[in-house]
Amino acid sequence: MKYYLGIDGGGSKTTAVICDEKGNTVASFIGDSINYNSVGTAAARENLRKTVEGAIGPEDITFSSAFIGMSAISERADDDVTKTLCDGIIDCPKIVMDSDVYIGIEAMKLNGPAAMVISGTGSMSVGRLGDGTIIHKGGWGYILGDEGSGYAIALDAIRAAVCGEENSAPKTALTDAVLKFYKADNLLSLIDIFYDPPISRSEIAKFAPLVFECADNGDAVAKNIITHHTELLANTVCALLREMPEGTPLGMWGGIMQNCEGFRTEFSALVNKEFPKTKAFLLDYPPEYGAIFAAMKLDGIDITQIGVKL
Repeated sequence: MKYYLGIDGGGSKTTAVICDEKGNTVASFIGDSINYNSVGTAAARENLRKTVEGAIGPEDITFSSAFIGMSAISERADDDVTKTLCDGIIDCPKIVMDSDVYIGIEAMKLNGPAAMVISGTGSMSVGRLGDGTIIHKGGWGYILGDEGSGYAIALDAIRAAVCGEENSAPKTALTDAVLKFYKADNLLSLIDIFYDPPISRSEIAKFAPLVFECADNGDAVAKNIITHHTELLANTVCALLREMPEGTPLGMWGGIMQNCEGFRTEFSALVNKEFPKTKAFLLDYPPEYGAIFAAMKLDGIDITQIGVKL
């Protein structure tokens, strides 16, 4: 029996899945982030090791091939980058690493043109043309981009909370939400919480659900932030679809897309305004299974003939 390893290395967590050649899920495990741009190479390797070992457990499993979707990159990684992360941790003849959005496309289990957008801790979109050419839009990271992501929404909301308290911007329920979420006695306490030591991007992104909660409760500032980022992400995806064939299906994934129906609905409406023939939908398979499908393809398996069981 051959075994395959698929890994989704997102901004906040890493999910590993092991399947056999018949499509049966053998094991899975969720570990910490392997995004080396956020946590550093040493921490990324240690988190990868723990995740892979957690998935394998006591079993003696040798992989025929492995595929890693990585939020730190926007295209296929070269051998040196892949080895820097994986050497001594994943032992198999074929290991390939690409963006986490790429494995989202693979998870769509479609032939021909397809597009994918992820809005989780970070954001990115990618399209695959009929000849296999890959097109990327977004994915510039938390300093240059990440529009419509949990991190970007949360950070804008936290800043709005501070400005509202200082009366340099409208008052907002976000201020009390920030103080409660970060267990701060007052806003000045946030300085130590955020800077000493510097708070991680994933920890900031965890505040995003509170932004949606404030918006649902009628807070105008929270609503405006969400609307703004919905539009920004839709603009990015529309830029992608302009280079794709008409009617290209669009898969959606990530914590924001999965858990915030209003965001997903408004985003889809904005995309359909320009591309009415594009069907946007949540994935049937999570991206880690897209990594499994990609790993199987490396071994020459026709994944359309495999009924993978979650």
